[in-house]
Parts: sequence; structure tokens; C-alpha cells
Amino acid sequence: MRLISCRPLLGRGASAASYTCRAAYSSTSLAIRLRDELTTRKLPLTYDYLHPQPSHLLNLTLADLLAQSQSQSHSRSDPSETSNETQTQAQTLPVLPSIQRPSPLPIAHHLIYFPPQVSLSQLLPDGTDILHTPGDPFNRRLWAGGNIRFPGPGPLLDGSRAVCIESIRNVTVKGREGAEKVIVTIERRVSTVPEGETEAESWRRIWTEDETCPGESSLVENRDLIFMRAKSVDEIRADRESFGRPGRIVKSPSHATFRHSILPTKALLFRFSALTFNAHSIHLDKDYTQNQEGYRNCLVHGPLTLTLLLSVLQRQLQPLNLQVSHFEYKNLAPLFVEEELTVCGKPKNESGAWDVWIEGPDGGLAVRGTAKTCERA
Repeated sequence: MRLISCRPLLGRGASAASYTCRAAYSSTSLAIRLRDELTTRKLPLTYDYLHPQPSHLLNLTLADLLAQSQSQSHSRSDPSETSNETQTQAQTLPVLPSIQRPSPLPIAHHLIYFPPQVSLSQLLPDGTDILHTPGDPFNRRLWAGGNIRFPGPGPLLDGSRAVCIESIRNVTVKGREGAEKVIVTIERRVSTVPEGETEAESWRRIWTEDETCPGESSLVENRDLIFMRAKSVDEIRADRESFGRPGRIVKSPSHATFRHSILPTKALLFRFSALTFNAHSIHLDKDYTQNQEGYRNCLVHGPLTLTLLLSVLQRQLQPLNLQVSHFEYKNLAPLFVEEELTVCGKPKNESGAWDVWIEGPDGGLAVRGTAKTCERA
């Protein structure tokens, strides 16, 4: 089978059309070829200033969702009760922190800092950037899961300059010939940096070839992105015919000690896309999602489900004086806009670990994770 391996040029001025492509005739060497090409790709350092405003906007976006509990009804029969509830919520909305009295970066809020700093010409037709793509024919992308470590105190939202150093750690290929899935594992390391520090100095201080050594980073995150071939017309037709039918359900864990239901709306998906500088059509355009990806509606972002998982979990841990030190998760089934999801969890064992997961509207398991915890500093 003839395969095309394409590699984007990531230097200054590179665009989505700037690919060097070469034919590869041995499918058995696909994984080796892609691993060699992607793991040696030099990704640009991403700088940001840790001002509190983005975090504040995320808090505002999540405030109503995190305040709700499963026992609360979404409808009220007494208009005065609704009015009182609205007034109460308005009085308890998050307040923008002061840089003079900075707060630490909240858990999962790193996801809205260090967005991909690319131009419009460096976006692919589906709105994703070119930084991690293996190139044609693997043009569909999904967020599969990952893990996060917090080796040191989180940075303060005091306007300090910070950097995210990113590298592709590994590439694996799964699936039969002609229907392969390329899994790209990305590592991101976050640290504050002085204004005068050069890129080379930041690399030496923060990055290590040893994945277990965090260097001087305050956060180390691994992301697994899955890249797939475009679906055929017949595959899309079959997907559309199954929209109204129940799908396969993966059984969720039992005996949750907390359950928190959330309805992800179109406004939520739009706001999170804006905060993360994410133009992926799969979260914003129903027609694209149905006719190109074969899903019945727009998908909830992988990093948004991660944010919801960690935010709800941290609220459970706070009264216990605990915080997350390591978190690992896997996305098992899609979650859709305007369909209720439920964040659940329970203590795993006496070591302070917790099992957490998200159930879809049918009760099936959609996301599963494990958190290690430690005492709050």
C-alpha cells in the first residue's frame, strides 16, 4: 500500500500548506518513520504572562456549573425563588484577583495559558494547528487522554513571564493497514522565566531527557493526541444512520461518594474554545461534526472534561486539606453538547488516591482517571 508521509515546516512563516512530503511504500515502517520525523521536530517555546484575567474568565464560565448539585432541579415553579437564586449567584460570582495580592494558578487553569501561537495560515481546514500533526493522510484529530504532575508549588498569577517548553516524546501506530491510528504523545513543561533569559538557558534549566525528572518546572503534562484518516462517504453515511440508536455502553464504577451533574451548553464550548485559542470545528460546527467526523453533535473538548474533572475533585479534597499531586486519565467515549454529563468519584485506597470518572447521559463510562493526592502546602 502506498502511504504519504508529510512533515510541516515549523520555522518562521511556515503555513499549513508548507509540507515536505515523500512517498512511503512499506506500511510496516510507518511507525518508525513517523516516530523519527515527529520526535525530532523542534517545537517553538510558548511564552505567556500569568495575569489573573484569563483564570478569572474561566472561573466565571464555570461558576454556575460547579455550584449546581445533582439534587438541584433545573426548573423552578416559583418565580420568586428563581429570582432569589439569581440574585444569590450574582452576589457570589468570582472576583478578579489583585496582582498585588496574587493567588496561585488554580488546578487545570494552565490549560487556558500558553495557547498555540500560530497564524491563520498555520491552521488546517478543520481549524487545528500544524504543530503536532503527522501530515496526510492523518488529518482527523482527537484528544485521547494524558497525565499531569505537579512537582513544585504552582506559579502565582502576578503577571510574571512564564514559558511552556513542549516536545513530542513518542509516536505509536495502532490498527490494521489502511485504518491506522497515530498516537502522538506530547510533553509540556511550565515554569516562570526572567525577562532576560534566553531560550537556550530555559531549555537547560527546565527540560531534561529523563521524563521522570521535572527539572525546574512547576507542572509537567503529557497529552495523547490521536490522528486518523478522513472518513469515507460510506462511513459517514453509516455513522449518520446510527445517530438515533443506542451505542455500546461501558459500565461505570460503582459506589461513588460524590456525583456532580453538568449540562455542557454551546455557550460553554464557545467560551472554552475562545479561552484556549482553539478553532477546532469539531467543538463549534455541528454540520462539520456530522458530515466530516460522523458524530451526532459537537464534542465537548478533551481539556474541558479534564478541567471539569479536576475542578469538581478539588472541591471534594479541599475540606480534607488535600490537593492533587498527579493525575492520569483516558477519554473512552465522546461527550456531546447539550447532553448531561456527571462527574463522579470515590477514594481508591488508604494511600490518598482517588478514582474519578465522567458518565454520559446514558450512565456509560466516558472518561476515567486516577488522582494521587498530598497535603495542601
